Amino acid sequence: MNYESFYYGFLLGLIIIGLCVFIALQFVTPAYGMTYNNRWGMSMNSRIGWIVMELPVFIFMILIYVISMKYQIRPFNIVTFIIFIFFECHYLQRSLVFPLMMKGRSRMPISIVVMGIVFNTSNAYMQGGWLFFYSPVDAYPISWLWSPQFIIGTILFFTGMIINIQSDKVIRNLRTSREDNNYYLPKKFLFKYINSSNYFGEILEWIGFAILIWSISGVVFLFWSIANIIPRAKAVYERYTQFFGPEFISLKRWKLFPFIY
Repeated sequence: MNYESFYYGFLLGLIIIGLCVFIALQFVTPAYGMTYNNRWGMSMNSRIGWIVMELPVFIFMILIYVISMKYQIRPFNIVTFIIFIFFECHYLQRSLVFPLMMKGRSRMPISIVVMGIVFNTSNAYMQGGWLFFYSPVDAYPISWLWSPQFIIGTILFFTGMIINIQSDKVIRNLRTSREDNNYYLPKKFLFKYINSSNYFGEILEWIGFAILIWSISGVVFLFWSIANIIPRAKAVYERYTQFFGPEFISLKRWKLFPFIY
């Protein structure tokens, strides 16, 4: 089996695993954030956990790019470089900015962190492998920058990123200090309508990314994001119902997707 065949087999394997994960998450809720419990074993500070979990994809993606350039696997391409920068912008914010701004003393199971590391490095291989190793050499001409896919995808990607970051800010500002470990009911911004506004923004990001990269790798990552986020949004909705009861129910918010779910 050559490297390219392995790559496509890897993508197929991730699709199958992602489907299994989606089914499993209908019955098991990952214990972090609002749904944290100690049944998942040893835990660590969430701030450190997010950094440890998300930083590998940022670093590994850079390594893939450097290896591709060093061994001249692909000539430099401004389009793939821009897509690479978009991807890295998200994970720079997610691996360093987001956790360092967190408030509270919440914890995250080490098992969740390990699973996150495995998937994130796999995702770097998916996207970096496609961009710098396995995509057709002529897949991204300079004209791709003004193609409908790139324009629409870029708009959706950064719109989703802004929604995600702003939603996280709304949640974070509900806490009075870094020592405040309580949970509050967000009502500002898109939380007026969508209970998991932050997750909605993240899915919108990866819809945009899948469109602008226009590849199977982007579709597989989008599939994984949806498979993980939909059950998560459901669990968060249920936890808000438990915490805030009639006050929350009266808001009649969508769980994740406006007019759909």
